Amino acid sequence: MFPNPSLPFLQEILSDEAWSRFALIFRWAFLGGFAWVLFRFQRFKTPVSGKKSLSRLGVMWTFWVTLFLLLILVRQGQWQLFGRRNEAFVGFMQRYDRREFNPAHRVRAGKILDRKGRVLADSRVTEQGVRRLYPYGPISGHVIGYNHPVYGLTGIEAAARQTLLGQKLSSRGDWVALGAELLNRETYAEGPAVFTTLDLGMQRKASELLAGRRGSVVVMDTRTGAILAMVSHPDYDPNRLYDGLFSGKVADAPLMNRAVTGQYPPGSVFKILISAAALQNGFSGTLDTPPNGFTTSVSNPPIRDHGYYIAKKKGEVWRGYGRLDLGTALAKSSNVFFAQLGVTTGAEALLRTCRAAGLTRSFYLWEGAEPTLRVKSAHLSDLSDQKPYRTAQFSIGQGDLLVSPLQVAMITAAVANKGVVLQPKLNPQTPTQPLGRLCTPKHADQLKWMMYKVVQEGTGRRMQMSELAIAAKTGTAQVGGNQESHSWFTGFAPVSEPRWAFCVLVENGGYGSTEALTLAKELMQTGIREGWLTL
Repeated sequence: MFPNPSLPFLQEILSDEAWSRFALIFRWAFLGGFAWVLFRFQRFKTPVSGKKSLSRLGVMWTFWVTLFLLLILVRQGQWQLFGRRNEAFVGFMQRYDRREFNPAHRVRAGKILDRKGRVLADSRVTEQGVRRLYPYGPISGHVIGYNHPVYGLTGIEAAARQTLLGQKLSSRGDWVALGAELLNRETYAEGPAVFTTLDLGMQRKASELLAGRRGSVVVMDTRTGAILAMVSHPDYDPNRLYDGLFSGKVADAPLMNRAVTGQYPPGSVFKILISAAALQNGFSGTLDTPPNGFTTSVSNPPIRDHGYYIAKKKGEVWRGYGRLDLGTALAKSSNVFFAQLGVTTGAEALLRTCRAAGLTRSFYLWEGAEPTLRVKSAHLSDLSDQKPYRTAQFSIGQGDLLVSPLQVAMITAAVANKGVVLQPKLNPQTPTQPLGRLCTPKHADQLKWMMYKVVQEGTGRRMQMSELAIAAKTGTAQVGGNQESHSWFTGFAPVSEPRWAFCVLVENGGYGSTEALTLAKELMQTGIREGWLTL
């Protein structure tokens, strides 16, 4: 609804909700009245006095036509005089009216800042009008987005545009400023600044580490859901947009925010969720991991551990891991164990945990007027106990399961947050909002130390740091064909009092214990060294 501070008594009748309802009626009334006037204007009644007058019906139509025209003039007048103070109207005019003389183009959107007040987006007055400037170019392009007179708006530029353009008449100074604007129509007024949860230093380092690769990095505050870094590569420079970028012919889709809209098989990082589901379902024992693997039917190929293929390549015999408990199986990332565990836990319990983790929900990272920065629901398998092999594949993060890097970060952060799944956010003013519960606090604590064991004894040993105790999980997701697997690494730190959760994805990067882990380790070490992560 557009506010009407200048004419509050007309707010209801002139609001956009009311106007949209009455617009069609008014149009037909106007056309009907105009046709009536043209057709009936010369047909008068002659009273006893001998004077001619319009018929009663003609007077009625004339009244409604006049009222309709007056309402149009009042509405037009208030936009001309007070439209600058109506952020929704200005946003609409900036987005859809490209004429050079459009006064909305003289309005400067406010600055977009990182959490420490560093400028990520600003406005510059040029000969062509107001243009947005992005001092750090591609570093935060997918999150901040762009505000362009030709290509429109996206990212936080779109989601927060009403705030960036708005300025309420809440003080005497605001009214004085409004008077000055009415007298000087060339004034380039600037909207208020907007803070984000992003940390520029972390954002810059993550972008630097991903350079030359396809993938994504997400870092979250485990206590609030605030996103500290969100990087997607290949990237683009919002200062240099061009037609070809939007043609769909540019290689590797640089406009795509892989952290949010990318959907990938998660591989072994999904075993975190499977472990939570099993613990919730009462699992506490051990399972055998036969060297030849596990299958639910002779018609389906066996699911095997990675060690089997290494041994085969060397011409050796794989003897399997033997009997494993859940913590050891997670540390070794045994596919044979987790395929059995998923089938034993049951399809309904797994899907219930997925729903509790927020994977079936769609939400926005910044609530605003524009439908941007939307997190889509994950693509889950059609699980049922009648299709156990599908459940087995699902339980090792394969099959037709697809998730985004942000969703993996959410699951990881939930373990650190005593089992509570928080909705990620980019607006520091948004209250912390739980989405569900992955598991009980007791089970979350168990899983936390299991993930710590992954780094101390398992596939994530190369992540060990003297500066920081980290709990994590590696992931290697097969993608079919002759392509290299996707490399995943997710975790949180410090283990004793978790504050940061992270997820790194490198498309076709190979093993999670190499490519993605290396990036995550350097990001954490640089964060401690340069002070973004304060212990």
